[in-house]
Amino acid sequence: MNRLGELLDDLADDAKLYDVTDLALYGATRQRRTVVTARVVLSVLAVVCLVGGVAIFLPPQQFGSAGPPEGGPGRLDGAPPALVQPLLDTPARGSLAGDAGFASGVLDRIVQEPEAFGLPGDGARLRILFAGDVPGNRRLVLVAGVTSAPRMINLVGPRGAKPGRLELTGWSDVSEPVVKDEWRDTGNRGYVLVFGPAGYDTSVSSGPRYRADGTVEREWTAEPAGYVLRDTAKLPAGLRLRIGRGDDVLYEGPVASAGAARTGNVDPAPLFGRGKPAPRAAEAAADALAYQFGLTGPDVHYVVLWSDDFQVDDPNGGGSGLGQIATVMAVTKDGGGPYTTLATDTNPEPNGRNHPTGGGIGGDPAKALIAMRLPTFSWDEPDTLKVIAPPAAVRFEVRRGDAVLANGTLTNGVGGVELPGPLAAVTVRAYDDHDAVVAEHAFADLVAGAPPADPFEPEIKGW
Repeated sequence: MNRLGELLDDLADDAKLYDVTDLALYGATRQRRTVVTARVVLSVLAVVCLVGGVAIFLPPQQFGSAGPPEGGPGRLDGAPPALVQPLLDTPARGSLAGDAGFASGVLDRIVQEPEAFGLPGDGARLRILFAGDVPGNRRLVLVAGVTSAPRMINLVGPRGAKPGRLELTGWSDVSEPVVKDEWRDTGNRGYVLVFGPAGYDTSVSSGPRYRADGTVEREWTAEPAGYVLRDTAKLPAGLRLRIGRGDDVLYEGPVASAGAARTGNVDPAPLFGRGKPAPRAAEAAADALAYQFGLTGPDVHYVVLWSDDFQVDDPNGGGSGLGQIATVMAVTKDGGGPYTTLATDTNPEPNGRNHPTGGGIGGDPAKALIAMRLPTFSWDEPDTLKVIAPPAAVRFEVRRGDAVLANGTLTNGVGGVELPGPLAAVTVRAYDDHDAVVAEHAFADLVAGAPPADPFEPEIKGW
């Protein structure tokens, strides 16, 4: 996992190449703004495909101060937005939620020195959202200000720490009614915490079944505590959470990357002769899928849907030249599974890139159609729309309704066309040599400045 960790760090450093906002990179519900110099341990797909929430914290068992948060309008007064008021009104969660003495000690520290914490000095405007011991041998307290621009701070110490030993390790904007907080050390030990406002039911699902028709089946079980707190070293495959009332869903999304190491080898030969072997890219993509989804063991095998050489033009130098690219799928016992596309550069220990449109959930590898933009190591978004279709397909069209926007030929089911974006709501349709439709796939480019959607199982936000 050491090499994987280094790759993750490299990917995190260059995530801005995709015009990613802090909100997209560090979680759909949190906008981390920390000044701590820290090692960031992220899942490959969380960085590259932008799946799941990730927080920046100090390395394990180091609790140095992050320095005071910056000020700004609405940080100390005013009424909170209606969207987050129910969250701020929710009683604290965690093993220390009922410890009045501990809570008083935490709030007294903030009231006595509010500038150091970036929160109001009025105790009536402070809310402890979580307080307790968490996996990773830590004690965590989350405190928010009840203001017009609410901020939440993280106070962290060793397990069992008194209020005076807790240190400020980061802060975030409370802009949505669900909090997701995660920390891992370099050995994948740590915690993930997710909760929403009171009055909603919380349920979880793991071990999804990926069917050959490309659908995902899940079973849900109630989470009695009303929030999710898990040890990141023991996360099950495909863990997902739902917060709602009856059929009304407030939030549904992934809890965290499973953090698993791939088992078994990857045959670099692409299926149906689609391209040429690219072993470095294929192995890196398979590692990413295993880490994100926890798909390991004898019931999972990794196949290369397409791979080839890939020209890398890195504006920072280093890995420029002829790299590799591969689209790899984790095929499960039910015939389907997630896939992702990863390009690697020419460095001896390669850096990787992908594009958020290059991943998803696929069915039978012989029948699926994938349409995607290719990764880039530069600042420029690629104009190429790559198509990977069933091997019987010989041509494709890009359509919007009855209008054909572009078309191209396919060799062993693979082709592409130069089609500048942004494209919205188009259909890519593949035909065989008898002009019969063999597959089709909806495609849309990313919206500039917006967080990329999860290409696998999208988040649901009911607000």
